[in-house]
Amino acid sequence: MWTRNLLRCANQLSSRSVTSASRHCTAACTSSVQRKGPTSVVKSEIGLRGAVPWMVHVRNSHMTAIKDRGAYDERAYQHVKGSDVKSLELVSDGKLLRVTWGDGKTSQFHSVWLRSVCFCPKCRMDHTGQCSVEFDTVSNQSRLLSAEDDGEGCLTVQWKEDPGHTGIFPLKYLKAHCYSKEAMETKRRDVQMTFSKDNVIPRVSYDEVINTRQGLYKWVKALNQTGISIVEGVPCESGMVKKVCERIADLLQHTIYGETFDVKAKARPINAAYSAGELKLHMDQPMYESAPGIQALHCIKFDESIGGGDNLFVDLFEVAETFRKQNPEEFAFLSKIPLPFETVHYERDWPVHMRYYRPMFNMNKHGDLVGVFWHPHLIGALQVEEELVEPFFEAFGKFYTLINNFPNCFRHRLKAGEMVAFNNRRVLHGRAAFTNQTGERFLQGTYIEISEFKSCVQVLSNLEGDGRSPVRVGDNDLL
Repeated sequence: MWTRNLLRCANQLSSRSVTSASRHCTAACTSSVQRKGPTSVVKSEIGLRGAVPWMVHVRNSHMTAIKDRGAYDERAYQHVKGSDVKSLELVSDGKLLRVTWGDGKTSQFHSVWLRSVCFCPKCRMDHTGQCSVEFDTVSNQSRLLSAEDDGEGCLTVQWKEDPGHTGIFPLKYLKAHCYSKEAMETKRRDVQMTFSKDNVIPRVSYDEVINTRQGLYKWVKALNQTGISIVEGVPCESGMVKKVCERIADLLQHTIYGETFDVKAKARPINAAYSAGELKLHMDQPMYESAPGIQALHCIKFDESIGGGDNLFVDLFEVAETFRKQNPEEFAFLSKIPLPFETVHYERDWPVHMRYYRPMFNMNKHGDLVGVFWHPHLIGALQVEEELVEPFFEAFGKFYTLINNFPNCFRHRLKAGEMVAFNNRRVLHGRAAFTNQTGERFLQGTYIEISEFKSCVQVLSNLEGDGRSPVRVGDNDLL
């Protein structure tokens, strides 16, 4: 019976759109096929290939078309599991589409949300895949008229208010962007930082990083998960820090100290790092709106005759979470007070007068810590109401004390040929004072913008790993 209905639908296609005929076909087959009407229809069409071969071609075209247009790259979603569809249901008069997936999980997508992420040529630019939706035409009153799984990896929908518009959605894309309560909690859990207790810095070889994509992934994965890693065997030559870091980003993060900078003790330093004195634990350059992301320091020379100069590293997020548990009121207070970070230096080729006010702690709506800023050497003059001055310094002093006495601290004396890289947004660094009467300590450094690092981690996770999202990197991403 349903076979005759299917053939009748095939004849109707000569005068109807594909989606319109598909709706009629789905309705005709519903009584016989309950699990997945449209996909079952596709299987039936394949069985009748001699009778209606052109229908199979039409069904295959959605995924091919969006990939050929450059609107979708399946490599970004190749690790998504369970994206086959068990059932589709329109809910609340088409306001919602309920999808039951092959793994038994359920997603609900609002009609207006689907309208905003449509992959059809009208809604996505060719080659770039960027959104071209005219949002002044998108309304919360949007209602779905139909939804079908084409059996080839795409979902198609039509809207009541715009029946001529066929929405197209890769199923893996939809599954990856499910926003159910369960899915959102899983995404938040996946990006949470974990804190190392063994005080061992992960290592990778220079040859691995330079010559293999898997070695590069090993390096950036360690950097993302622990916040710090050492590259061994880097040639002791100027410029190598740039060469290694350009494996992550082809344009390094330029600051007022240049694209790369030499860390040597100088008679009249323009920065405390260029002295032989102690450096308290800090993050570099929080006076920038976008503070440097990954910092790399390549040890070109560090003579044994020099006493001191060990590097110290502490996970700022671990300190902040400890502080929140021990001092919840002070933590909440410091998350609201704008702390001034500034660098003022006119005696240089390009005079600098930079100031930026920001709270020490930033959280998302769930209270998850997403950003922390700290540099005691770059604190400017506090600008708050009079009654907040003393409470601020009391809370600030407690956090200062905790940082500089935190037990979980990496301590390492760099050797020539080692390059330590760390997430400047997450891991504080400091340095013991050293004597430089004899011998030389010469490091060369650079920065990588944090969003480009995060992108590199995600790309390599998709291409070389399991497709997991990067853990938080301290960039104030509110997920």
